Amino acid sequence: MFMLTDGDRRILHELSRNGRLSNKELAARVGLAPSTCHGRVRLLEDAGVIRGYRAVVDPQAAGAAINALVSVAVLDHARSQVTDLVPLMRALPGVQQVFLLGGDRDLVIHVATADVPALREFIRINVGAHPDLGQSQTQLVFEHAVGVAPA
Repeated sequence: MFMLTDGDRRILHELSRNGRLSNKELAARVGLAPSTCHGRVRLLEDAGVIRGYRAVVDPQAAGAAINALVSVAVLDHARSQVTDLVPLMRALPGVQQVFLLGGDRDLVIHVATADVPALREFIRINVGAHPDLGQSQTQLVFEHAVGVAPA
């Protein structure tokens, strides 16, 4: 198991706030020499602590005004393949995130659509008609705040 240092925690905090920081700026913010900072970032990447870097797109600004969380139960006959459903759901147009859960619902699908009719159609085609999926519940998202790694 990889042991995080206080410097690593500061690096993670800063990168979770702004993943586009230059190494020089990151080093200055966390109080490390640039070469040390660069080495720690590489170690965090190699250890899988930092999984990657990506652009965080605002779905509404990109034309998807409706965000929803669709909670879905997997039918008994498909329980052994529940983990196979995650990448399938993740690949669907409009899907932002997929969570595999314990409890009475097995999956939560975060989907962004242009409007309510598009959301209804997404659910009808991709959830309601799917042979391995059962009951679902949809909740509209009014606001989504992304967390930042603790310092």
